[in-house]
Amino acid sequence: MGTERTRGLPIWGWGAIVGLILIVLSSRGHMFENPNLRQHFALQPTPAGGGQLPALGGIGTLPPSAPDAARKLWRQIGLGDSGAPIEPVSIMPRVRVEVRELRPAEGSLKVVGSVTNTSAADVQVPISAFELRDSAGASYIAGGGASATLRPGESTPLELTVPLPKGRGLILITHLPPDPPAEQKLLVADS
Repeated sequence: MGTERTRGLPIWGWGAIVGLILIVLSSRGHMFENPNLRQHFALQPTPAGGGQLPALGGIGTLPPSAPDAARKLWRQIGLGDSGAPIEPVSIMPRVRVEVRELRPAEGSLKVVGSVTNTSAADVQVPISAFELRDSAGASYIAGGGASATLRPGESTPLELTVPLPKGRGLILITHLPPDPPAEQKLLVADS
């Protein structure tokens, strides 16, 4: 009577499965993605004649709602929260660059998003394709030769960390020749 063994997964097996599920969930789905477009950017010398730029780097006009959105974003960042950029998407002939959030990180600002190949051919995206420029004209680039090769329709995460001084505006410039450079307004200078 008591000699039958139950068939099925022992309790420790269920614990292992639950543990694996929790690990995958805590990695926010980024466990198996390409880490090559995750870099810390460093301040570069300001080019001759670079001087101070207008509030956002002199790249056009802002929508009427931008000052209110900028104040809200600066307030969120000041509280340690993340927020959405002014222009979240930049579409180039071969890639789409989407910035989902700006988040404070240990005296720096993280620019978090993704890059998607929108063309019919493979596209190599080096980390050097990205430049961050602040409203004072300072340029930030990443070192090294990291890159990601994206097949048509494929995406990879983009995570750029920049030591942005408090209160400065920020733009993301994507240089991916032969396409013309694309600029995204991320953050308006805090006035």
